[in-house]
Amino acid sequence: MKSVTGEGLSFRKAKRRWTLFFTLIVVSLVSVLSLFIFVLSLRLERGAEITALNRVADRIESRIGRAPLIALERMLRNYSGNLDLFTAENEILEFVTPDGESVLQLGGRIKSSMPLVEGTSKAKVVDYNDSELEYNILTRAIRNMAGQPVFFLRVGRSTEGLSEKSTSLLFSLILLIVLVAAISWIVGMALAGYVLTPLRESYDRLQRFTADASHELKTPLTVMRLSVDLLKSRPLEGEARDKIDAIDGATRNMQNVVNQLLLQAKAHNDSKAVMSSQDVKLLEFLEEMKEYHRAFAESKGVRIIVETDENLIVKTYLDKLKVAVAAVLENAIKFTDEKSDVIVRAFEREGSLLIQISDSGPGIADPEKERIFDRFYKIDESHNSSGSGMGLSIAKEMVGSLEGEITVENRPGGGSVFEIRIPLRKHK
Repeated sequence: MKSVTGEGLSFRKAKRRWTLFFTLIVVSLVSVLSLFIFVLSLRLERGAEITALNRVADRIESRIGRAPLIALERMLRNYSGNLDLFTAENEILEFVTPDGESVLQLGGRIKSSMPLVEGTSKAKVVDYNDSELEYNILTRAIRNMAGQPVFFLRVGRSTEGLSEKSTSLLFSLILLIVLVAAISWIVGMALAGYVLTPLRESYDRLQRFTADASHELKTPLTVMRLSVDLLKSRPLEGEARDKIDAIDGATRNMQNVVNQLLLQAKAHNDSKAVMSSQDVKLLEFLEEMKEYHRAFAESKGVRIIVETDENLIVKTYLDKLKVAVAAVLENAIKFTDEKSDVIVRAFEREGSLLIQISDSGPGIADPEKERIFDRFYKIDESHNSSGSGMGLSIAKEMVGSLEGEITVENRPGGGSVFEIRIPLRKHK
């Protein structure tokens, strides 16, 4: 389904899209930088933690000295609590023999099984308060005079403080990203408005030129039409009659295009003006549209069927709605199959008025759905038709000025369905 809005809404949507793009770029850059800072901070903190554990191990090893194995083992096994080896809060200490026997534990008990290998690792530790926490553990071999390991020293520190710092940093970085996103959105809106303002002004100048040129062309075309009608009232034969008929058809088409250009310029100007909405009885309104197009429909043997609640009354801008519905209905009659039905449905849904106009024509290819609402565009099957390619463009402008949208999709059984959706206030 292809959704089409008016030019005014298109500019606003373009502004929001550019703002969103700008915000995503800035937030992405800040997020990548924040991630780098967070990872770098974790590495630095882990490095600082390992350095601190090495210092603790150095201190303990220096106090123990290189005592003989028997003397060192006796000292550790007979530890009475006043040995000048101590642990600070959230620190543990353990001596393990090369056979894996734990000789002394201070500060807590290592719950995880760990190999007797020098280096750092993580392990679960149960402290004196029976709390199970994760610790960074440093394992170091204490060697005798011959360089043989007589004990393995394990020192550890809780990662709780490290986690708190990391959590605080992470929260600060997330808060920074949110703040940057808000500022980027505000700045992006300002920049998008600054960039799109010249385009909007150019579009407005083009609309004014279209209106002025159409007004200038309207008078000479009227004169030409009167002259052609006067010539056709006289008896002409042969080639002269053919030439006059050709001029008549060409001037009619030109006059139709000029009138549609004026109508589109009026829609653009009316979108800026302050207008009053009015109560519209949908059944009467659609019956009026049906009657207006009756002659055109009967020329093709097409029947127009109106389906709506007779009590449906909505508050909207009647003139704009009338032009939009007329353009879409005329398009449906033009391209539907002969001796078929064009169905017009109107109903209210979720605070919006929906008018669906269905035909049984050839349908619209997906690539064409992107362009049928462009000015002067006609699909291949209609290039030779008498239409100007302005009808759906005018409908787009009118619905857009009502802050609504037009969607088009193909019917499963053939044909197309145009849906006009207009937000409105319900009649009271």
